[in-house]
Amino acid sequence: MEEKDLVQRGNTLQVKFGVTNYNTPFTTKASQEYIISGSAVFQVKVIAAQVNNGHTNIYNNLVFLKFVKLRPDDELTYTIKFSSNEFGITNKTFISDDGTWHLVHDNKKQQYTFDVAIYMDIVPSASSFATLHGDMELTDFELRGEDGSVHMHRAVLAASSPVLRRMLGGTWRETTEGHVDVPGTSKFTLQHLKDYVYLHTLPETGLEQLLLLASYYMMPDLEQKCVDKLVNSLTAQNACDLLEFAAKHKVTRLLLAILECVQSGAVKVNEMRDHFLRGE
Repeated sequence: MEEKDLVQRGNTLQVKFGVTNYNTPFTTKASQEYIISGSAVFQVKVIAAQVNNGHTNIYNNLVFLKFVKLRPDDELTYTIKFSSNEFGITNKTFISDDGTWHLVHDNKKQQYTFDVAIYMDIVPSASSFATLHGDMELTDFELRGEDGSVHMHRAVLAASSPVLRRMLGGTWRETTEGHVDVPGTSKFTLQHLKDYVYLHTLPETGLEQLLLLASYYMMPDLEQKCVDKLVNSLTAQNACDLLEFAAKHKVTRLLLAILECVQSGAVKVNEMRDHFLRGE
């Protein structure tokens, strides 16, 4: 099975495969394991068989995919939307599982090519908080930044972060005073946090600071979504800065995702080097 035209960036992957059965009675061919955004593994496998009925060769091919989490202790659940123009499949959803091979296509060709495109996402936690996003009457807690605060509901905060849950359920000073100070964080970033908690939306800018909050408050779903969005806009110009940011703040998810982009060739090392040298 020949791989070509691989394009991998963050939580997306596109690749083409060419398959030829050289009159082998039975064979199994598998692609490499593609690591998606440092969190999950995607792989394609083809089982090919050939028999002769006395007059002609008959070929039977089965195409499978596998999608599993990279780390067994990862508490998130991931999905992919799988598409293939050759197979006539558009956005078929698969959920990360225990490594089951899923049949996606069969044909009777001796030689064929097929394309694969996937988009990985996180299964969001069930939330009915959207109707409370604009509520001010029932809010009973504040997150205070350097230049202002946002009002939220204790129950919503507790459901969104184990760190905040322990804080709100204990005897901390912040619990009795009805607010918590978040040093070094702007009201702008706190509003983005609120928007995600209530609405599952992400901003177009300020993702780095939101990522730090997600890491601090142990919100892995938000952390992964920030990483995916940052890496999807990765260029040679910003890769060095993001690598430095990830290393400085020990954001492992972002660091691994950037390195995978570089390794796959989505961002060229020589272009990063040239940009770095021009900035000296």
